[in-house]
Amino acid sequence: MRPALALPVALALQVVVAVAVVVAVRWRGRSAHEGPAGDAETAAALRRLRRRGVVAGGVATVALTRLSGLARSVQVDATGAVTDATGPAAGTVVGVAAAVGAYALPVVAVAVVARLATVPYRRAARGFRVRYRDAAAWELERDGVGLAGVVLTAGAIALVPAGWPRVVAAVGLGLVATAVTPFALVVALRTRWPTDEELAAVDGVLPDGVRLRVVDDRTRLGSAFAAGLVPGAEYVFLTESLFDALDGDQLRAVVAHEVGHHEHEHVLLRYLLVAVAAGAALGVASVAPDVALVAVLVGTPPFAVALAWAVRRTEAQADAYAAEAVGGAALAGALETLAERRYIAEGGGPARILSHHPPLGERIEGLRQRRTG
Repeated sequence: MRPALALPVALALQVVVAVAVVVAVRWRGRSAHEGPAGDAETAAALRRLRRRGVVAGGVATVALTRLSGLARSVQVDATGAVTDATGPAAGTVVGVAAAVGAYALPVVAVAVVARLATVPYRRAARGFRVRYRDAAAWELERDGVGLAGVVLTAGAIALVPAGWPRVVAAVGLGLVATAVTPFALVVALRTRWPTDEELAAVDGVLPDGVRLRVVDDRTRLGSAFAAGLVPGAEYVFLTESLFDALDGDQLRAVVAHEVGHHEHEHVLLRYLLVAVAAGAALGVASVAPDVALVAVLVGTPPFAVALAWAVRRTEAQADAYAAEAVGGAALAGALETLAERRYIAEGGGPARILSHHPPLGERIEGLRQRRTG
């Protein structure tokens, strides 16, 4: 089966989309950089701009792949070639993986170029010293790990009979992927084990079974997050810059916030929210493949709003945990320091419904009203 558009034409259109995203993001980023807003507002605007570029470019590339028939053509060719060489089972797996790759590769390319387009303005607004080479390496490593996981998972799911067995298999494989995410991040984020001095700095807030990894600032700036859900393989990732930016209690409060996500099983909860949506999409695809893409595009916006609301609730719970463990004033002070250094942004505004964190001012005010635990 040949694609509706010739292969060179389909690929050329994908390149046009990527270039258009770069031009638009770069132009809007320059306008934000040269505007009257302060550095914190500019950093927030650049983050929103990157997200919009990734979403718009991703939707466009998926639509092009679908309308051109490229993914179907790649699947048929790969299935036929592998089936002739090794058998139908392997052919099915490779064919599905090839089709998923045909959809995902252009999306990854657009995501990478959209993020890189704002690098010079991020450097100015956030004191971001990273070079293009480091930023590109980080983006490719991160997205490459994700792409490999998606393609391998799709191939494995193809072996399962269509219908609800395939949905159950997909959800189960997603759970496994969530459990092993910390090990992928160890590679993708260029992390290392903390020194004895760094461990001493967070003494008392890192429980047994939760491990700390320190992230190279060239890949991620001024951030902390939790990953993993299997006891003994739960991690808190902390960037090197935080050890210098925060005082003792502030640093411990930030770590306690991430530990709070583990204590309240937020990693599992967030996965289940996504799994429900993904399972529904797979269910639709198994019954009516032709309308699956339309259903995903229509259902994604309301799901994104609902997911953001749920994640904001988990952030509030983690703030409460840190306030009990170290003190609300300590975490509030950490947030203020990180905002002053432009490691985090204020948030709020029209994009608030899609934000995964409550507005910074509200968080700080609420934390200062809490008593030390």
